[in-house]
Amino acid sequence: MRNHALRYGQCAILFAMVLASGCRASRFRTGDLEAMRRAGEMRVAVRPGFLSSPAHRIDDLDQPEMLRQLAARLGLTLRWVQASRNDQLLPWLREGRADLAVLRFSPAALERNGFVPTTAISWVDDLVIVNEASSVIKLGMLRNTNLSVQRSVEEWVVPSPSLLQGLGANLLPIPEDVPLEEVLQRVRGGRYSATVLDSGLVDALGRRGIRVLGPVARRRPLVWALRPRNPRFREAVDEFLFAEKVLGGEAREQACRDLKGIWKTHVLRLVTRNAPTTTTVSLGGLRGFEYDLAVAFARSLGVRLQLVIPPRETDPLELLERGFGDMAALHEPLPLESLGRFLPTGAYRRIDLVCVAGPGVDPPASVEDLAGRVVAGPPGFLSWIRELPLARPIQERPLAAGKDVLSVLALLERGGAELGVADSDTLRLELSDHPGLHRGPILVPGCSLRWAVAPGALALQRRATAFLRQARRSGLIRRLELSELGGKNRWRPPKAPNIPPGALTPFDGLLMQAGRKYRLDWRLLASVMYEESRFDPQAVGPGGSSGLFQLMPFTWQELGVTDPHDPRQAIDAGARYLRRLMDEFSSVDMADRVAMAIAAYNVGPRHVADARRLAREMGLNPDRWTGNVETAMLLLDNPEVARRFPAGVCRCRRAVAYTRRILRRYGAYRELMTPIGAPGL
Repeated sequence: MRNHALRYGQCAILFAMVLASGCRASRFRTGDLEAMRRAGEMRVAVRPGFLSSPAHRIDDLDQPEMLRQLAARLGLTLRWVQASRNDQLLPWLREGRADLAVLRFSPAALERNGFVPTTAISWVDDLVIVNEASSVIKLGMLRNTNLSVQRSVEEWVVPSPSLLQGLGANLLPIPEDVPLEEVLQRVRGGRYSATVLDSGLVDALGRRGIRVLGPVARRRPLVWALRPRNPRFREAVDEFLFAEKVLGGEAREQACRDLKGIWKTHVLRLVTRNAPTTTTVSLGGLRGFEYDLAVAFARSLGVRLQLVIPPRETDPLELLERGFGDMAALHEPLPLESLGRFLPTGAYRRIDLVCVAGPGVDPPASVEDLAGRVVAGPPGFLSWIRELPLARPIQERPLAAGKDVLSVLALLERGGAELGVADSDTLRLELSDHPGLHRGPILVPGCSLRWAVAPGALALQRRATAFLRQARRSGLIRRLELSELGGKNRWRPPKAPNIPPGALTPFDGLLMQAGRKYRLDWRLLASVMYEESRFDPQAVGPGGSSGLFQLMPFTWQELGVTDPHDPRQAIDAGARYLRRLMDEFSSVDMADRVAMAIAAYNVGPRHVADARRLAREMGLNPDRWTGNVETAMLLLDNPEVARRFPAGVCRCRRAVAYTRRILRRYGAYRELMTPIGAPGL
């Protein structure tokens, strides 16, 4: 009996250990991006006070919002892992409780502790601060005074602990559960004589009641922390941050505005989807019925079009309602329950809502046969078929917010539903790629397609309605119907590149490799390559330039290229040359550095240097591209002006247009393709 009891006890202990190990396996994960995707989430460990801090914004970038955007673009759910102490963050990251950690880290400190820093989010100084009433007025007076610092700040934030020790002060520990914001408050209140905080935090919280003695070291990057041996995740994070710094401020503008606001910024923000009927990347360029129609509308307004592609699981109309777009073009009837939330334009096309049956399922012979059946579809489509006069109402299976007709077809194909609803245009383009699906009866014929305009934008609504009416009369809509909605057999130019399904270019792998090597976003390289050669390795320019990046022979030779038509050599050389140009403008912010480098790629760095000199003469900022150096370059197009400067005459107006096209295309590529090259969101 005793042996049975002993065995039972041993089994119970073993069972408990198995359960515990199972819990641990689900909680502690150290895998790379593929493992994160299997788990479906991105876990971010944050310091005490981070989520409620007024110091979220860095250079007009909101850190929590950036992290939400990163997770959404990677198709992951963001989960905050709230630490109660600062010194928990890196141990939690190491053991796999989180995938990324946020404090005020410096790269040197992270690398010293065996962690990997991201690319810089911002640049800061580590400052010694004292109460404004303190008798200590300079760094040299700190010797033998009390300097209160958290151990985590000393070890993980300041580039080297010796920097603080060299001040000669008495280092007193601050409890690790005290938020950094509270540390500054305690200096203001006189509880601490002095402390060390970075300039970004101090500027965000304000300098009232404190005195800044000075920095303890050179200006340093502010970064997030990653685990080593997670290269795919690091690559995705760094590409995302690169794009955010070049394009992020423009992409996240939130404002409900009418025509005057659009004309003021010269930008029309279109909320749309990456879908066959709306916007796709084709042969490296952008096309699609709704995209082409919206481009024509923007051109009629004298502004440029900016795409706003919602992340997964996000309703596009919600983005419009929140002010992240000026209008929405989704190529689907507006949901009946949403008609009062937006200003609809006049109808410009009619489509049918059609029943689709999954593999092995007989489609209904008539609409009446749908009575009581389960039908899957986007919520907006279901709002229309809900009105069908059936003996028994259909049983709705709405897809998650943000899902479209392609999601319906995928659900049916894998057997997740028997019946679904789709629009006739998408079926015409896509049904041949799903041979197991069967088209059923038309459920709702002749549904009107309308653009949705942001609430309150009456002038924009009237202008859009007038444009769409004229587009029908002129035949523009008919031409777009034939070219973009006529079926799979679209016209291809004779030398069109062969781009694999889901890829951006024929050379995505080589571009990603070069991007990693030279710390560039591969999608920016793709945009430059499209502008230069349309992805044709054999391209030869009229001036002797050749290859994918159309560099001149002397540049190829300088870069060590033996065959400019070899994609591997050409892409590596083009990326290296662009990085070299960016390094020539290393003193300016990233967005301006990229723009100036692209202009220099087109006309040479000496002409950009001339434009910066002219900008300074004009009282403009020589370190800012938009509205400053860009304006000066337009003036340099005048030979009389250009001859005053060392580089002489310049086709600078062309360079400005070239830069704008590449950055605009890069913005679209960024919206339509995830950082690591997976198909768009």
